[in-house]
Amino acid sequence: MSRKTVSTWAKKNFLHWFVENYQFQSQGAKQLLLNLAETEENLARTHLVIDGSYLRPLLVISTTGTGMPPFIFKTFNSTVTQPELILSRLQLLNGSPLYLSLYFPDRTTCEAFFSVIEESPVTLESTLGQQILIDFELSLWSEAFKHELERAEIMDQINQSLDNRDKRQFKRLVKKLKKL
Repeated sequence: MSRKTVSTWAKKNFLHWFVENYQFQSQGAKQLLLNLAETEENLARTHLVIDGSYLRPLLVISTTGTGMPPFIFKTFNSTVTQPELILSRLQLLNGSPLYLSLYFPDRTTCEAFFSVIEESPVTLESTLGQQILIDFELSLWSEAFKHELERAEIMDQINQSLDNRDKRQFKRLVKKLKKL
């Protein structure tokens, strides 16, 4: 059985289309996708997959309305959630494959998405694969929950700095919120 090969041109067009047609929870997610679409080398090593739960390195990017974290980069040894750090880690891959999984509201019916999806290089027994996927998605929801808690805490601190008329603290917290 031959595996489906997706051209760099198709990936680039899809990523630009995706960025223009979906809302993201943060600018970092958009920045990461545009960075991947920037060069042919990035596109050649990027493989869009539906289920990346057991593939590494894996970049997961989510749009609004999914309940997932805005973005997360997983390797076998670490999980990274800061866009600047993810970009530097991506540069260190040096041509190694990168798996990209996108979460967005119409993910299961989007024809444009299915046209660029590649088969996983590893196949697992059905029940094991489903269990790994469920565990993986639960870990993503947990990350999203932590992200929302951190965001709420910063918002409370911003409100407190406004009540105290602390301009410097306010600016620092707004900057921190934007990075989140």
